[in-house]
Amino acid sequence: MIYPAGVDANSQGAAELLTVLMRTAARFTEMGRSLSQDHFPHVRSRAVSDLAGSVARLGAELELPGHELVFEVNVGLADGAFTVRGDLVLDGEETYLDLPLVETPDVRRLAELLDRYVDELTVPARRHVGDLLEDCGPEL
Repeated sequence: MIYPAGVDANSQGAAELLTVLMRTAARFTEMGRSLSQDHFPHVRSRAVSDLAGSVARLGAELELPGHELVFEVNVGLADGAFTVRGDLVLDGEETYLDLPLVETPDVRRLAELLDRYVDELTVPARRHVGDLLEDCGPEL
């Protein structure tokens, strides 16, 4: 990234972090929007983006008849390092996919981790949604 003269390293790091988080949120939003459009009116999507203290929660919630799928990554900051974890949870109870907690002090490595985790969570999304809609029966 190119920054204006006079921007210090902390500001650059903060700008990079914000860019990474915004890209992650946009990817989840696009996945949710696409699935919602493809399966209208049976799938509704809502973006997940929360910031609580030093933890950001990004993802998407999909509402299907009788079910809710939550795709989510959590990014934390503790002791000068970022932590990342992700999961895919059905109906608030059953974890379909639980991605391990990884720690890195580097924003660029964080971006790589988030890209990988978003891929791992969203690539199988169509299959999961299709399976759940099939289970709902022929009335859909």
